[in-house]
Amino acid sequence: MADALPPYLSPSSISTFEQCPLKYKYTRIDKMPEPPTEATLMGNFVHEVMEGFYALTPEDRTIASVKQISSEVWTQSGWRERVEPILSYSPQVKSGKSTLDKEINNFRWKSWFCIENIFSVENPLEVVPAGIETELNGQIDGVQIKGFIDRWSKSSSGLVISDYKTGKSPAPRFAGDKFMQLLIYALVLSNDEDLPVDELQLIYLKDNRIMTMKPTQEHLTQTVERIRKVWDGVVERCSSGEWETIPHRLCDWCNFKNTICPQWNGKK
Repeated sequence: MADALPPYLSPSSISTFEQCPLKYKYTRIDKMPEPPTEATLMGNFVHEVMEGFYALTPEDRTIASVKQISSEVWTQSGWRERVEPILSYSPQVKSGKSTLDKEINNFRWKSWFCIENIFSVENPLEVVPAGIETELNGQIDGVQIKGFIDRWSKSSSGLVISDYKTGKSPAPRFAGDKFMQLLIYALVLSNDEDLPVDELQLIYLKDNRIMTMKPTQEHLTQTVERIRKVWDGVVERCSSGEWETIPHRLCDWCNFKNTICPQWNGKK
């Protein structure tokens, strides 16, 4: 049975398809929800604070102002209600070694640690964003791409695209693949702005580290080829209705492993 083609690809959906085509079908074709984790919620909260912080004029970007924004975002966006269901099932709370209120406070402190580190990894007074949380909609080799750039700016040499990360930074030998998302954004934004991309930045707030890449034409060509390969694979499987699994170590973190994935429980 054929499946309807998705209207676009995003960097995360490309990664999902490469990881496991069947998981891509579950999440992108069948629209099955995946519950958030503490890590994804923390990333979303920190991103929301950073968005408000860099919307301020440079002279207003102080520790006091970002602390106020953090407090306002927590209250106005209902973050306590969003994290309670996840933290209530944490091993610490379930075992009785901690209370829910304590785990929520821990969540806020860990988030604040990431937020405060922005003053260590860069000078916020010198950052001049041309766009914050910019939605991109464009085509690459005939494939519709959609995504959101955390922050981008202009330098004397072109565009600078920055992405905040609240997880652990990778070892150097694994760093290259982490730039895939930004390379995709570079292709679309460069077309939109008619400017070359000078630098990509992965800002690892938890580790107080910025990883950078100067994208070459080879990087961009390989990214176009990667997008085309994934899209052709999606089109083929939507037509045939056959979506294979790719078992690997990441299966242990997949929400479908113990429910509907035929690789692990025999359900069709």
